[in-house]
Amino acid sequence: MSILIRNSVAAALAFVLSAGCGGPAERSVTAPDIPYDSLQTADLAFRLGRSVESEMIASYDEGMRYSHVGVVIRCDSGAAVVHIEPSPMTDERVRCDSAEDFFRSDRAAAGAVMRLSGLNDIQKAAIRDYALRLRDSQIVFDHDYSMADSTRMYCTELVERTFAAAGISLSQDRRHRFPLTREPVILPSDMARNASLSTITAFTAKK
Repeated sequence: MSILIRNSVAAALAFVLSAGCGGPAERSVTAPDIPYDSLQTADLAFRLGRSVESEMIASYDEGMRYSHVGVVIRCDSGAAVVHIEPSPMTDERVRCDSAEDFFRSDRAAAGAVMRLSGLNDIQKAAIRDYALRLRDSQIVFDHDYSMADSTRMYCTELVERTFAAAGISLSQDRRHRFPLTREPVILPSDMARNASLSTITAFTAKK
């Protein structure tokens, strides 16, 4: 694949899988009023970014309102979100942000926390342990959007692999195909449409 084609793929899929970060520098930054103390390990944190691209994805992706997703873990400092995203401002490695930072108003125009029913303590521990290993890894963002290479990951791949460590497929094999990609990709909606997920909290931030 030529550099030009690779860049085209990355640009197109960045709209879908990671356009949710960033916003105008002059925006007053706040955290949404959601029950952070009630968030649990293995909850899913979805957000819709502030960019035009994110809004395009929301309309493209069958009306689903989210463009990025991470896994919640509980730690000494509270609820955190393990996730990965491409960014010209970082080294694009796996991140572990506080839930407040993940959902802050310059990053999220809307967001939700969803919880998978029926998880037992052993499964939650497996999810947390895998997420922590990813947090401490050197894994970087996968601009080829391929599940075949676990040394690099895109955001939904990270979440899918984290739950797979507990024997669970969140996407239940739902995929979307895009031009120029070698394989179908997982979108946030492919996970959010899991019938075993329930919404714990959802918000739309003030403009």
